[in-house]
Amino acid sequence: MPNCLFCEIAQKKEQSSIVYEDELCIAFMDIFPLGTGHVLVIPKKHGVLLNELEQNLQAHIFSIGNKIVSAQRKAGFGVKGTNFLLNDGKAANQTVPHIHLHLIPREKGDFLKAIPRIALHVTGLFGRRTSRDTLNAQAKLIREHLLT
Repeated sequence: MPNCLFCEIAQKKEQSSIVYEDELCIAFMDIFPLGTGHVLVIPKKHGVLLNELEQNLQAHIFSIGNKIVSAQRKAGFGVKGTNFLLNDGKAANQTVPHIHLHLIPREKGDFLKAIPRIALHVTGLFGRRTSRDTLNAQAKLIREHLLT
């Protein structure tokens, strides 16, 4: 899809910090994370709404998400919990019009700290980017734990 940021990431036309990739999907670090170790899982096939994807692809995205959450926890991110978040359409605050599953590591009591970032996400302003070096280091750590 032309002018779709996530399609460009999937096609390697845009830089990203990749955690996982197969023939159906790619997972990478969110450049505007809602928590340390925040990963996005997207299908390589463009779709705005979840029901635009075949059921096996929908299931695959969540299956890969579950494996990544396990690796995040082994890497020390989200040991106390994780938000699996999929905003399905613009009315649901989907800011990039391409299906994407957020895997947001959480720690006990981190909600107050997260409120400003959540507010920026909802407004579409996002805030400051996390440095590529930091994202690459987090992606590498999570990738290493996918193999264990």
